[in-house]
Amino acid sequence: MAALKKTLAAIPAGGTRRVYGTAYFDGSRWWANLNGNLLDAYWANSVSPQQDGPIAVELTEQGNGQSSALVTDGYSDQPRPRTGTVLSVGITEIVLTGADGITYTTSRFSGSYMVGDPVYVAWDAAAPIILGKLPSITPTPPTRTPVEASPITPTGTARAAAGKTNTWWGPGGWGSWAESKQGGEQVYSGTWAGSTVTGSWFYGAAFTNLGSKTITEIRFRLPKRLNIGGSGSATVHLYAHTSKYQPGGDVNRTVGPWDVTVTQGQGAHWITLPLTFAPVLKAGGGISITGDPYVGFDGRLKDPQSGRIEMDWTA
Repeated sequence: MAALKKTLAAIPAGGTRRVYGTAYFDGSRWWANLNGNLLDAYWANSVSPQQDGPIAVELTEQGNGQSSALVTDGYSDQPRPRTGTVLSVGITEIVLTGADGITYTTSRFSGSYMVGDPVYVAWDAAAPIILGKLPSITPTPPTRTPVEASPITPTGTARAAAGKTNTWWGPGGWGSWAESKQGGEQVYSGTWAGSTVTGSWFYGAAFTNLGSKTITEIRFRLPKRLNIGGSGSATVHLYAHTSKYQPGGDVNRTVGPWDVTVTQGQGAHWITLPLTFAPVLKAGGGISITGDPYVGFDGRLKDPQSGRIEMDWTA
């Protein structure tokens, strides 16, 4: 609870701060999981939580050491599609592709459907519900010589901002170094005064629905470099790590390094990551920086788009 206590202590009496976590059901009651701390919270009536699903929580400091938490909603990086097309029909499940180009599976539907049917879709947390078929209009075909259509390969771009950023320092753990303290979530890498730190971005399950899609390009938004360490340009070492959410210890880096040069005080900008990062990201992993020189970057609280990822894909 140490990190959560520091977060609460940073909120002035009567003030409210929005934090992000996941929903957790223990078999009898739902809890707000904030970085491993299970918090008893109020839940807005519109919230339909799912196990480990991302949630937004408003923490209010009521004074005299009292505080309350309200789960205002679940969230996702992009809005859920309201229409889709049936890809396959099973006995208890239907597979459909949404208007966003992403494939979903649901056991929640009424009526009967055939492959190719256009359908209305509603959402309960991250679960799609098929409400019915879209009406079809059959136009009168023009009189002309038919031309064989070329096959169309589905393409799209999956996008997600980091749901968590932080710095790991061995003696103190997560959020114990420089401006990452008290829930600041700034991101550092390298060695300073004999202490070595690493920084990471986490995305939860944002990209796990890409399945077998082929990734053709990965773009990563490297945030503004902090004015710390030595002057001049610095070579930053980026890795892919395997954690959906912030673990108890440092992350496990499995791909990298991918080195990029960042000038002193350089603002946020996009860089292209190698496609070898794709399998780790599709499995729920994230991005980490480690190694010298000593550098720091804005986390998601200073820059909500810190570490944003965009992945172009084809079916």
